[in-house]
Amino acid sequence: MTDFPIFPPSFEWGCATAAFQIEGGALEGGKLPSIWDDFCAQTGRIKDASDGLVACDHFHRFREDVALMADLGFRHYRFSIAWTRVVREDGSANPEGLDFYRRLLDALHDKGITPNATLFHWDLPAQLQRAHGGWLHRDTAQRFADYAQLVARELGDQLPRVATLNEPWCSAFLGHDIGVFAPGVQDRSSSLLVAHHLMLAHGLGLQAWRSVRSDTQLGIVLNPELCDPASDAPADVAAARLAELERNDVFLNPLFGREWPAEMIEQIGAFAEQRRPGDLAICAQPLDFIGLNYYTRSIAQAPQSAAEQRRGYRFVPPDPQRPDLTHIGWEIYPQGLERVTRNLLAKWPLPPIWITENGAADNTPVEAGGCDDRLRLSYLQSHLTQLAQMVASGLDIRGYYVWSLLDNFEWAHGYTQRFGVVHVDYSTQQRTAKASARWLQQLISSPQT
Repeated sequence: MTDFPIFPPSFEWGCATAAFQIEGGALEGGKLPSIWDDFCAQTGRIKDASDGLVACDHFHRFREDVALMADLGFRHYRFSIAWTRVVREDGSANPEGLDFYRRLLDALHDKGITPNATLFHWDLPAQLQRAHGGWLHRDTAQRFADYAQLVARELGDQLPRVATLNEPWCSAFLGHDIGVFAPGVQDRSSSLLVAHHLMLAHGLGLQAWRSVRSDTQLGIVLNPELCDPASDAPADVAAARLAELERNDVFLNPLFGREWPAEMIEQIGAFAEQRRPGDLAICAQPLDFIGLNYYTRSIAQAPQSAAEQRRGYRFVPPDPQRPDLTHIGWEIYPQGLERVTRNLLAKWPLPPIWITENGAADNTPVEAGGCDDRLRLSYLQSHLTQLAQMVASGLDIRGYYVWSLLDNFEWAHGYTQRFGVVHVDYSTQQRTAKASARWLQQLISSPQT
């Protein structure tokens, strides 16, 4: 008999997805293009030259996917709403897009699954980018607030828990500094201005939602950094600190009304004047929860190139021959989940925590009708054992969402990396529950204390 980690009976078990990665239906129901549609259309941006036009066809198969969640024992579902599906170009509501989410929410309700919605998982409407640079323009934060208010009004009665943003660091820095995510900008100062506007959008979005509904649990989802120095050399230690300041302090300080570290203010340069008095007070709206996404840790050393000098660090990739890597090349480091959580709690007064993403890229194929994804299974077992110890120690962590329910469009990696506990054959859209999904099913149904 398998020994499972023990969690409190009230602990919430869920799975997570994101709209652009699974929905498809990109040209149906009045849906508008997002910056990721534009990004996918640019040669060389996506590893396999793919796009999200069909993805997992969840737009048409959502009932099948909800039934699959229920069969696997998940009673909580974290998903994102596509801004481009529910809002027209003039900012008015798109009834067809809203109807899709109403049907999805009805299906979840019928199966006893509680929804946890994210308003922004990176798919900014393309017209906002084309018109004035998207998140580089302060007005985009107000457009986000308008969108949040619209969703609160139209769908809020069916959404008990809502996050404003998912991993704003990715939108800001992968999208505007390193340039490997949409919209593909490479400018350090711009990325910091985008980070500020994202947090302003978060605060304005919470205000807008609460102006319509006061009974929703509201929060944000971050991917905090745990960065160790490559050596004890002072330059490497300083580089690791800067990496953590960028990922953590730039986003968590505003949540609690605190100014950025001086190093980040210096890096934003002339854009600093666009951070207005009163902005921090807007960012620091009351939080009912915070979502933390954790996959691995980073190793940093002193910068070498000009771009690295501007940000103050460079990441050291792990040796690809190491046995403790997932198929995307990330180190399997379960103890980092506790380390990063305790680091955050030592600096900021966090509200109750949900682990909103955790999982591994394991590209094991289907054979004889099954998928024995042992790497992912081992990853989940080690991380959930760590998480159980954290909860038992008294940390206020109330739930866990595995990333992801389905194999899907993995952003710049296209369809080359599989994070799902359910295998998707993209040519037939056949779903096959993997060994990891069946293990989670047993864990969820096991006796808890």
